[in-house]
Amino acid sequence: MKKILTILLLASFLAMPVGIRAADKKNALVVLTKDKAQHQFLLTDKPNVTFEGKNLKVKVAKNTATFALTDVIRFTYKKVDPTGIDEPVAEPAELSFDDGILVISNIKTGTVVSVYTLDGKPVQQMKPARTGTYRLNLSQLPSGVYVVKAGTITYKIAKP
Repeated sequence: MKKILTILLLASFLAMPVGIRAADKKNALVVLTKDKAQHQFLLTDKPNVTFEGKNLKVKVAKNTATFALTDVIRFTYKKVDPTGIDEPVAEPAELSFDDGILVISNIKTGTVVSVYTLDGKPVQQMKPARTGTYRLNLSQLPSGVYVVKAGTITYKIAKP
């Protein structure tokens, strides 16, 4: 009898799934802030997004999240794992522009960085040979607004 119970117990363990199936991804509003936090709001929860003064507010049911616009890097829609456990995501490149020098930090090897005029004409381009921080001298360009594309991320800069 013990032998039969042992065999049944062993068979039940072998029949159990080895891993846990990942949850189906759901559409969500994602707010990325300067502190590298990703705040996710499932669209099935019907988030209400408003801009009030210098703040971005997201209301879901009776809860409201408020973000200072100066702290928001971007907000977008994407598919996320509702459990909050998501695949690792590469950090986006960070940009600063001062005194005619465009500084691009956290740029990955092979990421193409392009600078365009507002009418779409390319004015400068680079492709780093290694991960790190790079500087582009834009002091020779006339004053105006330019679009900087680093990989899949697009920034807008104003050159005085």
